[in-house]
Amino acid sequence: MSKFKFYLSLIVAKCAYKFLKITKLSSGTAIIGLLTLKICPNFLLYANDYINKVQINITGTNGKTTTSGLVSHILKSNNKTIINNSIGANMLNGIVNALAVQINPFKKVDYSIIETDEAFLQKVYKQLNGDYLLVTNLFEDQTDRFSTPTVTKNLIQDAINLRENVQLLLNADEPLSAELKSKNKEPIFYGVNSVIDENGSEILNKEIMDFSCPICGKKLNFQKQFYAHVGHYSCECGYKRPTPKYNAQIILLKESSIIKINNEEFNIPLIGIYNAYNALGAISLAKELGISNITEVLKDFKVAFGRSEIRNLNNHKTIIQLIKNPAGTNEVLKTVNLNSNILIAMNNNVADGTDISWINQVNFEILSKNNKEVVITGMCVNELSERLNKAGIERIKPIPDINKAIDYIGKIADNDITILTTYTALLKIDKNKELKKCY
Repeated sequence: MSKFKFYLSLIVAKCAYKFLKITKLSSGTAIIGLLTLKICPNFLLYANDYINKVQINITGTNGKTTTSGLVSHILKSNNKTIINNSIGANMLNGIVNALAVQINPFKKVDYSIIETDEAFLQKVYKQLNGDYLLVTNLFEDQTDRFSTPTVTKNLIQDAINLRENVQLLLNADEPLSAELKSKNKEPIFYGVNSVIDENGSEILNKEIMDFSCPICGKKLNFQKQFYAHVGHYSCECGYKRPTPKYNAQIILLKESSIIKINNEEFNIPLIGIYNAYNALGAISLAKELGISNITEVLKDFKVAFGRSEIRNLNNHKTIIQLIKNPAGTNEVLKTVNLNSNILIAMNNNVADGTDISWINQVNFEILSKNNKEVVITGMCVNELSERLNKAGIERIKPIPDINKAIDYIGKIADNDITILTTYTALLKIDKNKELKKCY
């Protein structure tokens, strides 16, 4: 009877997906998953039978969608069959939706690449097997859900304990997630030895950020700090940066990045050190899976929507960047073209995190060098306007309606356009018909 429910849930999910696609009533990223679980609560348990080789999960605060997209692209380009949740719906219903829509009951796939929300990893691992778990980093994020990064780390560790043979792939330069442990397998680490710009000058954080040792709680000593608390660290208690198996040099260019690992060089069409770390994690995982043709396929990678995505608005190049927490936003701001026309869209729905006090930790002062009118939109225009005023930005245009704000900046733009947006605002921006996709 349970197997019958599984097959029934597949039929219903696929029909519902086609219906929603035709009617455009909803993207279906959560509704279909909810419906599937109503019919078959053990859906994920049966889904294991349709993944033939390796099951991969990717979690962490920042970079999940980009890293998952990179891994998926590398595997598909090497003629591997996969199932993934590529649009970033990473809570339980979204994951179930992706699997229900993509599973063919008469055919198995080689790999699953599942981006997983930190708080939902435990629910996923209760039924879905896990061969590899890549953890990108742990930062302060959505404090209404995760009061501290340590709470997030503990949630992930509790999930890992359910899958004692999972192989962890961890960022050695991020001291909190680097301390995660799997019972039966030693973690594999990736990390960065140095970051340089196109002129060969080393890039380091100008202001060292204090961070507590996850073992003893004392202040960590940083020999290098690349951004936020990510870098080379040690503590008097003996805890220190693990030695990475994949140790890279990163070269940041204006529109791309180069990652060098030993004698190999990988050119990725992504900007910013945070994206270089995402790519390094994806490359490291691909190497662990025995994939050799990585260099060439990365050149053709297309970013997920809102993650350094480039579109066209009224014949203006428009780059769309997701912002959602202090560490990530500060790094995004470093990549902003200060001669561009800037639109900031901010909501505080549940999916964004209802507490937006984090904007007070963001270095919006960088944007004060922009001499153009900064357009702000979304549910939080009042709070955002106040913060930008404090940052020394004098020309602010609040337009609460997101589509009207896009229309406005498209008309006044005299250069490229930069859109900085939180998650639910991004979903609305993605549907705007004036923002033409570039292929």
